Amino acid sequence: MATATDAETEGAGNGLGRGAALAPFHTAFAYVLSSFFGESDRWFLWSPVLLGLGIAAYFGLSFEPPFWAGPCAVFAAGLWLALAVRRGTAAAIAAALFCIALGFALASLRTNIVSAPVLQKPWNGAIEGRVVEVERTDKGALSVTLQPLTMERMETALPARVRLQVRFPEAVIAPGETIRIRGRLMPPPEPVEPGGFDYARQVWFERLGGVGFAFAAPEHLAPPPQDWTTALAGLRHRITARVQDGIGGASGAIAAALITGEQRAIPDWAADDLRNAGLAHVLSISGLHMVLFGGSLFWLVRAAFALIPGVALRYPIKKWGAAAALLGSTGYLTISGAQVATQRSWIMIALMFVAILFDRPALSMRNVALAALTVLAWQPESLLGASFQMSFAAVVALIAFYESPAAQRFTSAMNERGDGPVVAGLRFAFNHLAGIMLTTTVAGFATGAFAAYHFDRVALYSMAGNLGALPIVSVLVMPAALAALILMPLGLERPALWVMGKGIDGMLWVAHQVSGWSGADRLIASAPLISLALLTLGGLWLALWRGSWRFAGLAPLILSLALWGAGARPDVLVDRDGTLAAVRGADGLLGLTSAKPAYTAEQWLKHDGDARDPKAAARPASLHCDAEGCVWREEGRRVVAFSEGVEALAEDCAKADIVIAAVPVPRRMRARCQAQLVIDRFDLWRNGAVALYYEKDGGIRMVTARDERGSRPWVQRQKTAKPAQVETAGNP
Repeated sequence: MATATDAETEGAGNGLGRGAALAPFHTAFAYVLSSFFGESDRWFLWSPVLLGLGIAAYFGLSFEPPFWAGPCAVFAAGLWLALAVRRGTAAAIAAALFCIALGFALASLRTNIVSAPVLQKPWNGAIEGRVVEVERTDKGALSVTLQPLTMERMETALPARVRLQVRFPEAVIAPGETIRIRGRLMPPPEPVEPGGFDYARQVWFERLGGVGFAFAAPEHLAPPPQDWTTALAGLRHRITARVQDGIGGASGAIAAALITGEQRAIPDWAADDLRNAGLAHVLSISGLHMVLFGGSLFWLVRAAFALIPGVALRYPIKKWGAAAALLGSTGYLTISGAQVATQRSWIMIALMFVAILFDRPALSMRNVALAALTVLAWQPESLLGASFQMSFAAVVALIAFYESPAAQRFTSAMNERGDGPVVAGLRFAFNHLAGIMLTTTVAGFATGAFAAYHFDRVALYSMAGNLGALPIVSVLVMPAALAALILMPLGLERPALWVMGKGIDGMLWVAHQVSGWSGADRLIASAPLISLALLTLGGLWLALWRGSWRFAGLAPLILSLALWGAGARPDVLVDRDGTLAAVRGADGLLGLTSAKPAYTAEQWLKHDGDARDPKAAARPASLHCDAEGCVWREEGRRVVAFSEGVEALAEDCAKADIVIAAVPVPRRMRARCQAQLVIDRFDLWRNGAVALYYEKDGGIRMVTARDERGSRPWVQRQKTAKPAQVETAGNP
């Protein structure tokens, strides 16, 4: 029989055993806590990350939260932060929650600020409106954005903006003027498959309520008003036209894109070559262009004053150069359209020039954080775009790399002076190429996975493309662009444009050669969202911390890659109109019922990592078609019927496991149908594109575009059809 002393000893032993088992966890927690507080100077760098987390939480909801939810969350988190100041861990947690709540509130506020009517159904007629923007496409058509003033037979409120394609060579349209034009407008298109790119959400924040095309050339009603927005739009339009006309061809279109940001005129073959060679980033006005533009202007102004000894010895010419470069970079931002990447680049270079003006050192990573905070506060929706993600991933990775001691030792060794001009020249050339190679490698690794997630493709030879093209861009193209803008008011820009055009010709030659290599552009299957989240977390953990604990970021990176291809692929896809469907065969490939609509077919194959042309994937042997529809029959697989009319429904219901009808299915016929699942025209009209997944237990899981998009302001609200309507065979 155990005594009291024995029981106490046994309990103490059990406690010591539990304590010993938990000791590693206590040690690890203490190490993480000490590392976290030991790098308190890096906490600010995480503020845009937390702000982005709140924005992502807002856009991840399946419903629109009440407007008061954001301000209430900010107030509660701010109150806790005020009470927890100087309390260590509690203060850090409160600050993090405040940033998250602020991001959520900013996203909600932005959605409500830009709210504008959106077309709910197609519309035909005459529209009078003020021209907001005009861009010429590579096919010679005009892409015209209008602010409607009147629209024929419009029963609801007018959209704030609409966009039309004007395919009439004789049409001449100037920004700011008022025109009358007849055309057809449709609501912004929905995703081509559940979880796909949501164009309607993107244009919601551009206040675009309809897209379409014109039936005829416009009538000019009133000239442009005299205001600064019209003057700026007209200036961009004139600069674009002069650059395109001065250089001509694809090089002229690319030159205009590098100066004013208008890319619609770039031919498909040129864009494909640049993308396949890993040079698509050159078309986006980002850090490279802003640094070359602002840096060249800074050097020119400073060098010009340095030639005057009396000025150089008495006045701060370095500050004068910084002020001139700041003004020039701001002008470049204005005429370039101020895209996300350009905004980030301008903020960073502006901070550096301001630091020069006030004799302050510029903290590079802090500049990135300030730029990210500014962009996210101004346009929270930019977080969801590839431009924001890739732009900041590249610059964060580059700064983190060059901040590391190993990189600093390497760059110091590269900058050692050589003996004699020949050795110095060779060293300069080697250092320039080595710098491009290092920058390309680091930026390529940082942005490659984001590009693969958004575009389902990888450019395998991007390093070769950048090594061949970036020296041309740095030495010829961008300095010539700066010279052309300086000389353009005098009408003397032709020589500079000639140099710029020859440089772009060389860049296109490099891109064409590299893109022709075998496997230069490789498609990969789309990844689940969790992969992108883990990738972002792991990369930021590696880049923003400095201690050895940052290497813990490798774990989410590896897990992200492991999950990349683990997502389930749909077994059946149906587009919103029921005109196109796809079934996955036993070989794992999608078979299409048709090659049209071409865009939808291309996107389905691309998301599947399938490089086949839609025509090659259409009408496989397992698909049997006649005038009344198609039936997919393959041994060991479900029978899927695609009915074009009511006449084929009875037979399809008796023989198929899944019936997809391009017409409404009468309610009584649906009740008698022996198929496991029936999807008709009304289902597609209400829910959008459909993806079906075969479950192991024999069931069928259906996911619709409406399920994925939720009930948000940019999602069309289709009313449920009445039973009397369902009984008819007409279209809704």
